Amino acid sequence: MFLEYYNLLEQPFGVTPDTRFLYLNHMYREALASLWYGIKENRGFMALVAQPGMGKTSLLFQLLQRLRRSSARTVFLFQTCCTSLDLIRYLLQDLDIWPGPDLASMHQQLNEALVREAKAGRQVVFVIDEAQNLSESVLETKRLLSDFETPQGKLMQIILVGQPQLISTLIKPEMLQLRQQISVTASLDPLGPEEVSQYITHRLGVAGYQGATLFTRGALELIARETHGIPRNINNLCFGALSAGLALRSKQIDREIVEEVVSDQNLSALERRVTASPFENSSPECNTASQSSASASRHRGQSPFLSSWFGRQVRRAAYVTIVLAVLIATPSLSLRLRPALGARFLHKHAAATVSKAPAAEISGAVQTLSVKTPPVVVQAAAVPRPLAKDGVVVVEAGQTLQQISLLYLGRYSTEIVQQIQSLNPQLLDPNRIEVGQQIRLPVQWRGSTSKPSDHSPEPSMIALRK
Repeated sequence: MFLEYYNLLEQPFGVTPDTRFLYLNHMYREALASLWYGIKENRGFMALVAQPGMGKTSLLFQLLQRLRRSSARTVFLFQTCCTSLDLIRYLLQDLDIWPGPDLASMHQQLNEALVREAKAGRQVVFVIDEAQNLSESVLETKRLLSDFETPQGKLMQIILVGQPQLISTLIKPEMLQLRQQISVTASLDPLGPEEVSQYITHRLGVAGYQGATLFTRGALELIARETHGIPRNINNLCFGALSAGLALRSKQIDREIVEEVVSDQNLSALERRVTASPFENSSPECNTASQSSASASRHRGQSPFLSSWFGRQVRRAAYVTIVLAVLIATPSLSLRLRPALGARFLHKHAAATVSKAPAAEISGAVQTLSVKTPPVVVQAAAVPRPLAKDGVVVVEAGQTLQQISLLYLGRYSTEIVQQIQSLNPQLLDPNRIEVGQQIRLPVQWRGSTSKPSDHSPEPSMIALRK
C-alpha cells in the first residue's frame, strides 16, 4: 500500500471508529460535553442525531471510554432490528446476567441489577446506535426502562443515537411521552471547507505523517466540495487519492488526481459505463476522455497503464486495435461484420485511437487482456515486389496472407483469397500460415487496374506488421 511511500506509520483514513483519529472541533466537543454532563446529572434520556458518516459511533466510543474510567457500567447496542423482548435480553446479557424465561422475570432481573450497581456507586449507561430503525413499540419499551429510579435519580441512563429519521419518529403525537423525557439533544453538522482541511491534517498527523503538505490547496477545496464535509466521504476520497498518487508515483496529491478519483467513485457514472455496449464506449466522448487522461499521465512522466484510474482509457484504445486486427486477419468475418460496424467506425478509431496511444502502452494493455493477436498496421503497397513466374512465394517471419497479397500483388480482396485457396488446396485456413511455407499467388491480379472489391481495405488504413 501507500504507507511506506508516504512515510505513514498506519492507515490515516480507515473505516473503523478509532477514537485516536476523532477530530474534535467545537461542534464535536459541544456534543460530547452535553452527553457527558447529562449522564453525570442523571438526566435519564438523551439523544444524538446526525447524518450517516458523521462519526457518531466514534464520538460514542470516546464517551464510553471516559465513562469506563469513572467506573460506570456501559452497554452498547448496535442490533436495532429487534423486538421489545430482544431489547431487554440483549441488555441483560451485556450486564452478564442470564435472561429469564419471560418478560416479567427479565424486568425483575434488570431492576435487581440496577439497584445493585447503584449501591456500588456505579452508573449504568445504555447506548443504542442506529435508533432510527427501532419500531415505535420498542421505543415505548425503552421509555418504560427509564422508570427504574430512586428518589435520588434514575438508575439507568439511555442515549438514543440515530440519523435524522429518528427525529421524524420522535415528533409523532404518539411519541409525546418519550419526547418529553429526552432532556439532552445533541447534533453533528457537516464540516466546513477549512475544517475539512484541518480534519485531513489531523488524521495524517495521528498516522505519523511528517513532511511537506501532502494535499495541495486545490485538492483540499475539491475534496470539501465533493464530500459535502461528511467525514466518511472524506476518508474514502482521501484513501483513493493516496492510492492513485502511489500508482502515479506522485509525492503530492493535486487537484487532478482527486478529480480522477471522484470520477471513479461516482457510482452513477460507473453504472452507465459498465452497462454500455463496447461500441458506445468507443464514442468520440470516450476518445476525448482517453486522450485527456493519457495527456495528464504523460505530463507526470508516467504510463497511463500504471494506474487503475487511467488504465481503462488505454484498454479502450487496445480494444479498438484488437477489433481492427481480428477483422483484417479474418476476411470472412470482416465481410459479415463490416456492414454492421461501418467503414467509418474502423477508419476513424484506427486512425484516431491507435495513432494517439503509445505503442508500448497498447502492447501492455493487449498483454494484460490476454489477447494473443499481435499489434498490426494496415497499408496498401504502392509498387508490388517482383514475383516469380509461377507465382510461388515463401512465407517470412511475421507475415500474414494479407501482407503477402499486398506485397506481391499490390491489392487484397475476398476474390484474391478465394483464388489463393483454390491454388493452394493445403491452405485450409488462410489465417494460419507458417514461416517457410510455400504459397502460390494468382499472378493475373498483379498490377491489375480493375475496380477494387468493396471489402478491400481503404488506402488510408494502416497494416498489419509485427
